[in-house]
Amino acid sequence: MHKFYKVVMSFGVAAALVAGLFVGQSEALVKSGKKTIIRVGNETGKTDSQYVGLEVMAAQVKKLSKGTMELELNPGSVLGSGPAMVDMVKDGSLDIYMGGAGFFAAWDGRLFVFDIPYLFSSAQQAHAILDSDFGAEMLSTLEPFGIKGLAFWENGIRNVTNSVRPIKTPNDIKGLKLRIMPNNPVHVKIWTMFGAKPQPLTFSAIYDALKNKTVDGQEHPISAIYSGKFYEVQKYMSLTRHIYGPLIMIMNKSSFDSLTPEQQKIMIEASKAGAAAQRKFISDNEAKFTAEMKNAGMEIIEVNADAFRNKVRPTIEKDYIKQNGDAWLKRIESLKK
Repeated sequence: MHKFYKVVMSFGVAAALVAGLFVGQSEALVKSGKKTIIRVGNETGKTDSQYVGLEVMAAQVKKLSKGTMELELNPGSVLGSGPAMVDMVKDGSLDIYMGGAGFFAAWDGRLFVFDIPYLFSSAQQAHAILDSDFGAEMLSTLEPFGIKGLAFWENGIRNVTNSVRPIKTPNDIKGLKLRIMPNNPVHVKIWTMFGAKPQPLTFSAIYDALKNKTVDGQEHPISAIYSGKFYEVQKYMSLTRHIYGPLIMIMNKSSFDSLTPEQQKIMIEASKAGAAAQRKFISDNEAKFTAEMKNAGMEIIEVNADAFRNKVRPTIEKDYIKQNGDAWLKRIESLKK
C-alpha cells in the first residue's frame, strides 16, 4: 500500500490491497478529518492529453473538497491494461479509469454508436452532444453494471499509420496487419472490410509491436500517436479521420455511492473540468504535434474521406441498427449543429 495510506483509505480498494486495513466508508473518514484517496488508472503516459486533464481534475478535487479528497494518479498502464482496469473498477479494486466507449459496449450495445465511421463531422460537434442531457443519459446506461459514468473525455478523431506504404485510398489498406483495440467486434469488421488483418493489442503493447514489425500499423488520434511516439516506428500517417471516439471516465458505483452528495458533485464537476482541459490541450496542440512528427520523418498524407466513408459506413450503420435499434442515431442526428 502507498506510504500515505497509513492515514487515509482508498475506498473500494483497501481490502483488496492489504488485508485487515479496511476502515469503513469515506464519509466517516471525512468527518474525522482524514483524507479520502481515490485511485485513478489510465493507459497513456504523462506526456499525453489524458494526464493533462487528470492533473486539472486532481487540482479541482483537492480545491473543492478543501483538501479532504485527493486523486492518486497512475498513468502509463502501471496498474494493468485497459481491459484489466475496467475489470478492476467493476470489482472495486480500482476507483476510476477512463477508456474508449468500445470497452463498455459489451454491457450495452448502443454504445457501439461511437464506432460508426464518420458519425461526427468535427470534435466540436461531438462535444455538444456528449455534454448534453442525452450524453448524461448515455452515461447512465452503465449504472446497472456497477459503474458510474462521471463524464465523457476525449479520445479524438482517429487516423491510420503504417510502415509499409502510403495509404491514399481504401485499397492501400489491403493486407496490412493493423493493430486494433481489444474486445471490439465493430473495429474487427471495419478493418476486415478494408482488407486489413486486424490484430487486437493493448495500448501499452503497440510501440514494441510496431518496432518489431509484429504489426504494420495502427490507428489513433494525433495526440495519442504523438505521445506514444509511434512516429518513431511508423513512416506514414494518413489523415483518414475515420472515427471520432470519446473516452468515458468511469468510477466504481459503490465507491461513488459511499460519498456524500457534496462529494459526488465534486467528483462530477472535477471530471468535467478535466475533460475540458484535455480537449483544449488536444485542440491547441494537434497542428504542432503533426508538424513535429513530419519534421521527425513521418510522411503526412491527406486523403479523400468520401472513399473511406462509402466503403464502410453503410454496412456498419446497418449492422448497428439491426442489433441496437436506431433511437440513439436519431437522437444524435437531431442534436447535431
